[in-house]
Amino acid sequence: MTWRIAGEHITVVRTLMSSDLKNLTEKTAKLSIDPIYETNWCDMPAEIKLECIGKMKFNERLSLRCTAKAERSLVDSQKVEIDEGRFGEDNEQSTFVLLIDNKRYFVKDSKYMNDAFELLNYIKKVGDFKTLYFSLGFAVLFAVYERFHTDDGLFTAKEIEFSNGIFNTVVAVLRKIKNGVESIKLRYGGLDSDQLAGILAIPHVQNVSYWHIHDYEGTDSLHKVAQMWIDKNAKLGSTFQVSNYDDGSFAEFLEHLDDRILSKNEQRVRIRTNNADCHILLERGLNEISEIVDFPQYFRLKVISAEMKESEYDNDCKEWICIMDPEVSSDSDNSSEQSDDVHEYDD
Repeated sequence: MTWRIAGEHITVVRTLMSSDLKNLTEKTAKLSIDPIYETNWCDMPAEIKLECIGKMKFNERLSLRCTAKAERSLVDSQKVEIDEGRFGEDNEQSTFVLLIDNKRYFVKDSKYMNDAFELLNYIKKVGDFKTLYFSLGFAVLFAVYERFHTDDGLFTAKEIEFSNGIFNTVVAVLRKIKNGVESIKLRYGGLDSDQLAGILAIPHVQNVSYWHIHDYEGTDSLHKVAQMWIDKNAKLGSTFQVSNYDDGSFAEFLEHLDDRILSKNEQRVRIRTNNADCHILLERGLNEISEIVDFPQYFRLKVISAEMKESEYDNDCKEWICIMDPEVSSDSDNSSEQSDDVHEYDD
């Protein structure tokens, strides 16, 4: 048996005594009668609708925002915290995958550019991402799509990653990211010196705490990034890592920044900046990792305190190399096992 009083539902699980009924009657008389909303959605106040939208699944939100302009505005005002957004291309279709707690929260394929853009635009409005991942196919489509460039909306994300991308793709996407990015990862080959200069001109790259380029085709990245940091007075802890197969990056760094060198050896170079409180430390990955056949050379640049002592340097280069190339750990372990097998055989 259910009683409705001032918007409250009181479920009676036992037979009410006459005294109980009298008390309820008196209570009802004293209360103001608030409006009671039935199940009709349009009769609900906006604040109640927002509570409901907050509990809806992503597909349900997409359906609701198609019903009316007012509903679209309400749905678009509700942010969604998303661990990972993966945008790719498969069989000429744009693919959207959103993950929360390592589970697929939303998956959608679209073969029509306008539909894909509308979906991307909504995701961009409401998504608060920990990580955004763009693959080559998807990013190329939107890099050449005029509406992507002219739209004012921006992504909100802490980490951005590009896989097998191209220069125009990286620039187009990074220009659509709000301030606050903490990590940028470029995992592809083909980036040349002129394109690197263009990327270094992007404010997100200048201010990000960590970024790396995987398989850079050139030897000038180290001294150019260091010079950019010097010019922009980069913050303490700023880190850049790069891998490449060409010799000369270390030597080119020494040549271009010779007048700033404070100390150097075969593994590290320390230089001064224009800020008396900060130095820049260049480290080269030297140990069994660099001796593996067909593996690139790894370098790390970091803005450090001018007070840091050499005894405080990080000697575990494998740890920081694995941040940009996790495969190094398993490959180096396999290489060591193979080496052990050879020595065992020789014995």
